[in-house]
Amino acid sequence: MDRIQKALDKARQKHAGNDMDDRIKTQVKDDVQQESSFPHDPLAPALENIQYTQTKVVKTPASTLESNRVIAGHYNNPQSAVFRMLRTQVLQKMRQNDWQSIAITSPTAGEGKSLISTNLAVAVAMELNQTVLLVDMDLRSPSIARYFGLNVEVGLKEYLEGDLYLHHVLVNPGIERLVVLPGVGRAEDSAELLSSPKMASLVKDIKSQYNSRVIIFDVPPLLQTDDVLLSTNYFDCTLLVLEDGKNNEANIKKSLQLLEGTHLIGTVLNKADTPPSHQNY
Repeated sequence: MDRIQKALDKARQKHAGNDMDDRIKTQVKDDVQQESSFPHDPLAPALENIQYTQTKVVKTPASTLESNRVIAGHYNNPQSAVFRMLRTQVLQKMRQNDWQSIAITSPTAGEGKSLISTNLAVAVAMELNQTVLLVDMDLRSPSIARYFGLNVEVGLKEYLEGDLYLHHVLVNPGIERLVVLPGVGRAEDSAELLSSPKMASLVKDIKSQYNSRVIIFDVPPLLQTDDVLLSTNYFDCTLLVLEDGKNNEANIKKSLQLLEGTHLIGTVLNKADTPPSHQNY
């Protein structure tokens, strides 16, 4: 009798877990349905007037974005053209290879990878037939929320550690077709969190449920943690950001060695003394 009761209890727990999974997937799917269909066809209709029913919407003023150097959407800023050109080059390579997700990293901290990630996400969202999910995966030093001026209380770390629903941590910053999964605070155990089954499940879910989107992961620096090495299976390709004059040859070679076996689609030279000649065209 005890064995039967234990089996019944186990079955109830299993079904309760399945119900929870179904609820999460249903809620994610609700938002996806609001964001319309796969946009890879260049002749596909524009994805306009998207209504977010589950994802929190916090409109970031244009002045806040510009003061935080998120300028990809500001046509009056001559430097914004650089990000739109980067967007075109990145999307061309991703679409040619049917890649959905890209990680953006740098050899060391402070080289501007998070700002590049943010501006690239905004630039991609400006394409009328493209949606974007920007994930702050730099759990030791998250900064994406700050660039958007978002005062969030929970993010990826809290989602991985707790029982939050995904829609509790997703934010639309008022830019159409762009959703952010921000980070909050510092996680000393980021390697363990990023390599956890829950993180793997999250990536699997957002790739399957958000197959109409480009997913941009802002990941930690390569040479300072093993976080990127632990999570390379999550990405289809990688973009390497280098601060002009900061890294010696050994650092760059080591970074490229660590990225061997991944699809490195290019590098971005950031904080260069000489601006690109085409930006004032």
